[in-house]
Amino acid sequence: MHDIGMNMGQLEMSVRQIDDSIQLAREWSHALLHATENYDMERIGAKLEAAMDALDAARAALDGYAGAIEADHNSVGSVRLV
Repeated sequence: MHDIGMNMGQLEMSVRQIDDSIQLAREWSHALLHATENYDMERIGAKLEAAMDALDAARAALDGYAGAIEADHNSVGSVRLV
């Protein structure tokens, strides 16, 4: 636990949960895309492809989150009660 009360392990676990959720949404979108291809549903297929691109970008934005949490943890000063 950090001096200011933020539990770094819980923070990392929460961000990992977000990353896992994004990955799962991407997998579901990909499965649905294949289903739409089987029925020549081009318009919804295009929407799913755009969603998958956005989900890929979201996961890329979280890349290296553990290192960022650690760096932020090490850079925050201590808080003293007066």
